[in-house]
Formats: sequence, structure tokens, C-alpha cells
Amino acid sequence: MAVQNLFFIGLILAGGAALVSCSTPAHVGEYPNQQRMMGQSQSAILACAGTPKKETIDGERTVLRYYREAPILEESRPVGKGSFATIRHGCWATVILSDDRVVDVQYRFVPPTFDASNDCEEIFETCVR
Repeated sequence: MAVQNLFFIGLILAGGAALVSCSTPAHVGEYPNQQRMMGQSQSAILACAGTPKKETIDGERTVLRYYREAPILEESRPVGKGSFATIRHGCWATVILSDDRVVDVQYRFVPPTFDASNDCEEIFETCVR
């Protein structure tokens, strides 16, 4: 009986560890379009990426915030003759400008556990052609 209890406790701990590892934030790295934005002017960004969801001016810095959510079709996966819903996801892209030039571009995934870098990269797809 004690051996069975230890076995079940071990299974519960292993399952808990697996769940915790699944809920860690996705790694936000450096992506091609993100890097190609560096040095571009604000007018160039607005022309290709459009109007941001939010724009703030803080002294000499201008911050543009963009959001893109995954298309509906991307959020369901085909299985046999049907499909099942996956995680609804998107990405916030923050563009920081100083002296009218991009000095930093940061991505933040929504939810943080899902790598939605492709959504942010698509915001700037027309900016780097």
C-alpha cells in the first residue's frame, strides 16, 4: 500500500512539474523584421505599418504600440474530419523612436506562454520590402 501511495505521489509531482514547464513565458528573441526596423524614420513606420493602437511622447522619445491578433483560421487545427480550437494569441509590438529614428523594437506575446512572433513580424512585413 505504501509503495502505491509513493507511486501516485510521484505521478502527481511529475504531472505538476510538466504543467509548470508548459506555463513558462515563451522566449522573445530577435527577429528579422524587428531588426530591419532599426534606424527607420517615424514617417516611414507610419506609412508601412499604419496607425498604431497607441502613441505616446515622453520627452525626446516617441513610443508607438501596435497589436496584431492571429487570424481566426490560424486558431483552429484540423483533426480528422473536424478541428479543435487552439489558444487565441497575438503580439504587441512597441517601437521606440529617438530623434525621429527607430532605436528599439520590442515584442510581447499574448498570452506570454505562446510564441506569437509571427504576428508581430507581420505588422512590419511591408516595412522591410
